[in-house]
Amino acid sequence: MEDREIYWLEEIGQEYSDIVGKKSANLGEALKVAGIQGPTGFAISIKTCEKFLNETGIDKEIQQYLRQNVPEGMGPADLEQFEQVSLALRNIVESRRMPPALKDTVTGYYRALCDRCGATDVAVSVRSAGFKSHPGQYETCLNVKGTEQVLGKVLKVWSSIYNTRSISAAVRQAMPVDKCPLLGVCILKMVPARAAGVCLTVHPVTGDETKALIESNWGLGESVVSGNVTPDKFVVDRSERQVIERTPGQKLKRVVMRDQGISEEEVPTDERGKLSLSDEEVIDIVVLAEKMESHFGVPQDVEWAIDDSLPARENVVLLQARPQVGIPEKKSATDKIIDGMIRGFRS
Repeated sequence: MEDREIYWLEEIGQEYSDIVGKKSANLGEALKVAGIQGPTGFAISIKTCEKFLNETGIDKEIQQYLRQNVPEGMGPADLEQFEQVSLALRNIVESRRMPPALKDTVTGYYRALCDRCGATDVAVSVRSAGFKSHPGQYETCLNVKGTEQVLGKVLKVWSSIYNTRSISAAVRQAMPVDKCPLLGVCILKMVPARAAGVCLTVHPVTGDETKALIESNWGLGESVVSGNVTPDKFVVDRSERQVIERTPGQKLKRVVMRDQGISEEEVPTDERGKLSLSDEEVIDIVVLAEKMESHFGVPQDVEWAIDDSLPARENVVLLQARPQVGIPEKKSATDKIIDGMIRGFRS
């Protein structure tokens, strides 16, 4: 297996998880599945992060800061201290420039991505990719345009190694703070989503493997993933390929792309109670998620977006796929009857 600083997603697969991080490796693996409309992008390896810290002397500066400013008795409850340490360490990382050779390599891949997309300064997302999946823990930067902005956001992702949660976890585990797990970086072309959200291939409440659940909102999927809105909910009977429940959410806010970056805006009144997906799009999303489930061999938690610049029935784009967690045990019909009898007896 070739050891490089950067890989195109189509060059990698699951076997690269320890090299580029799970997120990038899973996306590369997903692109091998027939009929998947996936993102265009590249992955910066985890070793490249280590190389950056070493070549710039950041690793030694962080060690010195910790020796001088962090008491040995700092405990898991010292939240204010964690925040101060996090801010200082992140500033150290973000204040450095990339070594010229590394800067040229990242710039070259970004320019090549622009050429692939037929655009100048194509908008990308710059996301963390670690050895393990930690949704929401590390930095994500959306709608980033231009070489200098991309380089700066890569440093921002790397600096999030030393966020407050990571430092707290290191202290709880009696691990040196400067040994927090390193990160790869996943850089993807942004999808100008009309709607986006998540799909779980097993119903997360009932544990029913024959029912998939979709949550959706207008705009980018961050509003759904963060839980900041009440999204539309769709339940699909997987065996019949039929939408059996449609529950409109009160979608008061949505996340949209600006010239640079993103912002939250109010959803127009007439769209708040309107379903954000057609039945055909709902089924297409479930089909995509089922392909991921079949390929990876376990229930999937899939992030997707609807790209209206693509033809209908081809406009569902995969953004991320990971194993679904927290699946409740599905109860048998007998167990349900017994539960009902117990509830009746107690009432």
